[in-house]
Amino acid sequence: MSTPSPPFTIPAIAGTDIWRKPPSTNAFNAPTACLGSKPLKNFQRARITFSLPPRSELSKYDQGGLLLSLKRKGERKEDSQWIKTGIEYYLDEPWVGTVCCDRWADWSVTPLGTEDVSSSEGPKATIEVERSHDELGNSLWIYLIRGGRRVPLREVNWVFTQEGDVWVDVSAYAARPLGEKGKGEDELLVKFWDYEVEWR
Repeated sequence: MSTPSPPFTIPAIAGTDIWRKPPSTNAFNAPTACLGSKPLKNFQRARITFSLPPRSELSKYDQGGLLLSLKRKGERKEDSQWIKTGIEYYLDEPWVGTVCCDRWADWSVTPLGTEDVSSSEGPKATIEVERSHDELGNSLWIYLIRGGRRVPLREVNWVFTQEGDVWVDVSAYAARPLGEKGKGEDELLVKFWDYEVEWR
């Protein structure tokens, strides 16, 4: 029987993000909490549950969730490959957003579902990422856990192509991209619990 993982909170101030968009945007300054770090070849699966506060006037693009960051010797984190999946406020609603960054980042959104949104406590989600293999090769699958069912969000095919000496940091993250730094705005507080990382 596994021991329950202790809950924790990550605060994020205005101007924090993980995002890379041409021609020159390259942000990697969001606060994170590392849940495990090992060679990528050993990674099997990670899962975490988290919640964001209810939406406010400051909430556009507020986000939190699970981050996989690939590390190579001598590489700056701003130039690394990474994948993040979590809740993000967009168009005045909470969505499940997935961003995959090889050279530049892309972004996809999926409806969170009304059953995962509480007006008093804010939206919550459980995200799982897992190494997968089929007749065509290796990939990373990203899932939203809803009602005990794994809802597939995305298959990412480049993650395991060059494992070699690549390490992966598995982290929780929070970010508040908008707002003005130093204006005394409240921090975004993202709550996390029930996390696990599986290695081989």
